[in-house]
Amino acid sequence: MIATPEKIVFKGNLAESFENPDPTTFTFKIRPNVKWPSVSPLNGRALNAQDVLYSYERTVSEKTNVAIISAIDKIEAPDASTIRMTLKSADADFMYAVADTRMKIVAKEAVEVNGDLKNGPNIGTGPWLFDSWTPEQLLRLKRNPDYYMQSLPHADTFERVIIADANTAQAAFRSGQGHEVPTNGQITQLLKQSIPELYVVDAKLTSAGSFISLLMNPDVGLNKDQRVRQAINRTIDREAIIRDVYFGSAWINAGVYLPSFDWHLPEADLKQLLGRDVQQARQLLSAAGVDASWKPTVDIGVAGTETRVAGELFVGNLKELGIEPEIRFLDKTEITERAYIRGESEIYIGSHRASGGGTNGHLRLFFHSTGTDAAPFKQLADRQLDDLIDRQAVILNNAEERKSMVQQIQRRIIDLSAGMAAYTSNGEVAVSPKVANFKQLSIESHRFAELWLKG
Repeated sequence: MIATPEKIVFKGNLAESFENPDPTTFTFKIRPNVKWPSVSPLNGRALNAQDVLYSYERTVSEKTNVAIISAIDKIEAPDASTIRMTLKSADADFMYAVADTRMKIVAKEAVEVNGDLKNGPNIGTGPWLFDSWTPEQLLRLKRNPDYYMQSLPHADTFERVIIADANTAQAAFRSGQGHEVPTNGQITQLLKQSIPELYVVDAKLTSAGSFISLLMNPDVGLNKDQRVRQAINRTIDREAIIRDVYFGSAWINAGVYLPSFDWHLPEADLKQLLGRDVQQARQLLSAAGVDASWKPTVDIGVAGTETRVAGELFVGNLKELGIEPEIRFLDKTEITERAYIRGESEIYIGSHRASGGGTNGHLRLFFHSTGTDAAPFKQLADRQLDDLIDRQAVILNNAEERKSMVQQIQRRIIDLSAGMAAYTSNGEVAVSPKVANFKQLSIESHRFAELWLKG
């Protein structure tokens, strides 16, 4: 097993350096040797500050992922190699927003070819050049000879094969047609029968922001009573799901994206706060006056077989309390609209919306009453939680103080029981022993620039 780092550390790519002279000012210097590839309409010209300025302004005008950079008040380009960003207020996690994978730098000339980028051209300054794409099947990239790091990428081509069926993907891995495949404890053991030397890489730290949600809308039915929400939270058998569905390749946490593992609540505390306690759940329901006539609707957000099975196990847990819920399965579109944007689900368990912008971005988006995807917490409008989120966001020079406050936030999230992690997958993949220098998981293709296949 190879784990990702215990903490997130920033490393400049297009930015050679930056200065932060005061809490609300960030000045970035662009690398002098970065240029667009020698293809039309860029033709190898140098990357400049206007490209960065254009990209951020376009994000705002298109209203796509704009929440990630909502802290920015003003962006300026004093000269061709300098970008200055002024924030509305101090933000301890602003660098996460700048480094977010969705904050792509694009060229105005490329956008103007077709008026947008839906049909390309797909041109960037990274290690790869776009070759071809067959939706839901294959992405093919080739080496960018104009990449500023001339020694990279190590490979001449890169192919991302999309195989929706898990059994087919595993068969391709066994036959050497693929070099990485999603896995868990059981699948790893089966794969090792064919490839004993394979190794497993996890993304446990970064997967904490992409957990499986348990949402209980406090504005619907009996959920208005906090005791009912707490009872439902204590009913779910997280350890059984982790053992029987994920074969040990998942973990319990409050569901907050954090910069370092030690910012999570201690494991003993999490087991106490999120462990199954049927007796306590019954007592809470009884105190709230809930009887067997309650038939809540449970929405299960299906993102794969594991999520569906885990959701069905959760429903089974409820039935053990004498609750007979009605089940409704939601597709990806329904998850976004019903569970997160409109908050119409009475009880929801399933995939979580992607976060961004570090701890602050995640807390503001999902747990603050003003968040765009914070449906349950909008209804609660919990002043204590909002105040903790606001206060920790501006602690710039005292990591221990901020860590302590973020742990208070996690406890408050669990106590409110409106929305939290049901559990979190480790995000494991099995990697072929033929692959050299595989370091960590990411959706970004630039990580493959440092890989090569052994002969």
